[in-house]
Amino acid sequence: MNKGVLYLIPVPIHSENEFDKNLIPPYIIEIINNIKVFAVENIRTSRRFIKKVNREYDINDTEFIVIDKRANQSVYTEIINKLLKGNNIGVMSESGCPGIADPGQKVCELAHQNNIKIKPLIGPSSIITALMSSGLNGQEFKFHGYLPIDHKERINKIKELSKEKGAHIFIETPYRNQKVFNDFITHLVPNKKICIATDITGKNEQIITKKVSEFYNNKDKLEKYPTIFIFE
Repeated sequence: MNKGVLYLIPVPIHSENEFDKNLIPPYIIEIINNIKVFAVENIRTSRRFIKKVNREYDINDTEFIVIDKRANQSVYTEIINKLLKGNNIGVMSESGCPGIADPGQKVCELAHQNNIKIKPLIGPSSIITALMSSGLNGQEFKFHGYLPIDHKERINKIKELSKEKGAHIFIETPYRNQKVFNDFITHLVPNKKICIATDITGKNEQIITKKVSEFYNNKDKLEKYPTIFIFE
């Protein structure tokens, strides 16, 4: 029996009601139309995305397996067994590309161990699009995920990384945007450059890169939208 293929399906990185179906490549829609098992971070989000790209898709005849942070080994074993039996499976995070600061890495790891073909599909990643548009170092960069929640630890981490070369990329929970931004402005040297990329591809998208010193008199408050921070 032939093994199935693990498809990594990107989804919009802003709210579902804002994206244009015409921006989804036709070949991705065709692949989705032929998959009946999905491993997803959020079932509701995934169902709405599928129906958005194809209103005729029979969502009730589709199986969804949740791979959020609570998923245990038995969940991943179930997914691999289905692939070994010849089922194609699509992996979707709640937004953006699976496996990049989102669930999907564990499924891919196990798929490699079982010689299962993995097919990554092209789509939006807030991390890459932020770096692309920042004007900062795209030759030497590192994604650090989230900064520490503890204020003292966060400041120490910022100071430590500011001594290293290249662009440093961070993602943050929207309600901590302002705190993180304030720490960057307070604890980075004046000539460091910072990019703030907010709500990328959404209606409130704003991407700004300036020196730290140019932000000193900034009176605007950061809104609670998904934001990528980059400094160099």
